[in-house]
Amino acid sequence: MKDLLDRYLAAVARGLPDRQRADIVAELRDELLTKVEIREAALGRSLERDELEAVLVEFGHPLIIAGRYRKVQHLIGPEIYPMWWYALKITLAITAAVYLVAAIVKVAFVSEGTAADVDLPELVPALLIAFGAVTAVAVVIERLNLQRFVYQWRPRQLPPVTAKSKSPFERVVEIGMQAVFILWWTGVIHFRTWVPMGALSVELAPVFQAWFWPILGYSVFEMAVNVLGLLRPGWTRLNAGLSLVRTLAGLAIVSGLLEAGHWVTVTSSEILPDMEVVQMNFDLGVKIGLVVTIAGFAIAAVMDAWRLWRATQDAKAPLSVSAA
Repeated sequence: MKDLLDRYLAAVARGLPDRQRADIVAELRDELLTKVEIREAALGRSLERDELEAVLVEFGHPLIIAGRYRKVQHLIGPEIYPMWWYALKITLAITAAVYLVAAIVKVAFVSEGTAADVDLPELVPALLIAFGAVTAVAVVIERLNLQRFVYQWRPRQLPPVTAKSKSPFERVVEIGMQAVFILWWTGVIHFRTWVPMGALSVELAPVFQAWFWPILGYSVFEMAVNVLGLLRPGWTRLNAGLSLVRTLAGLAIVSGLLEAGHWVTVTSSEILPDMEVVQMNFDLGVKIGLVVTIAGFAIAAVMDAWRLWRATQDAKAPLSVSAA
C-alpha cells in the first residue's frame, strides 16, 4: 500500500520545481494520508489496493498536480494570445500569397536557366514552419515578460471610425506583386514574351539602367510601407506620411524617366524600311504610359496629403466626450 503512494508522489515530484520539491511532496503526502484516514474511518477498515488507487485517481493525474506548482502552465497565455492570433493570420496569409506568386512564376516565367526552374516548396510544411515561428516568438515574449513592449499603444493612435484604409488582403496581394517586380528588376526571373513580336525585339533603353537603383529602392520602400500598414494599421499619421513620401518618390522617378525621350530599343532580325517609324511609335506608347503614370501619382499625392492632414488634425483635436 505504501509503495503505491510512494510511486504516485515520485511521479508528481518529477514535474515539480527543484527547490520546492521536498516541501511540496511532504505537503501532498500529508494531504493524501488525511484523505485515506477519512476514507478508512468511513469504512471502518483499512483500504484495499483498488480503493487506494481510486483515492489517488480522484486526487488527480501526477502531471496535473505538478503543473499547479509551476509558474508556467500554458504555452501561450490569455494576455499574449490575441497578439499571437493576429500575427499568425497575417503570417499565414503572406506565406500563402508568396506561394501563390511562386506558382505564378513557375507558369508565367521562362522555365529554363532561371530561378523559376526550381521545384515549388510544399505549401503545408511552409505553413507549419510559419505557425511554429510565430508561436515560438509569442512564447519568448511571454516567458521574458515583454508584453509591455508589444502592447505599447495610446487610444489616440487608433484609426478614426471614418478612416479608410486598404484591407489586409489588398496589402498582401500588393506585397506579392512587389516581390515579383523586384525579382524581375534584379534579373532573378525573366518574363516570357506572350505577345507575338515577329521579327521585332524590344528591350529597355539604357536610361532604365541609369535609374536602376532608384527604382529598386522605391520598390523595396513601397513593400516596407505595405508591410507596416499591414502590421500597424492604427499608426494613421505615420502610414499616411510614408505613403505620401512613396508617392512623391514615384512621381520624381517617373518624371525623371520622362525627360529621357527614348525608353525602348527596337531591333529586327529582318531589314525593315520603316524601322524609324516603329521605334517612334514604341517610344510614343511608353511616353503616353509615363504621362498617365505621372497623373496618377499626382492625384495619389493629393489624396495622401489630405489623409495626412486629416490624421494630424485628428491627433491635435481636443478631447471631447459628450453624453447622449
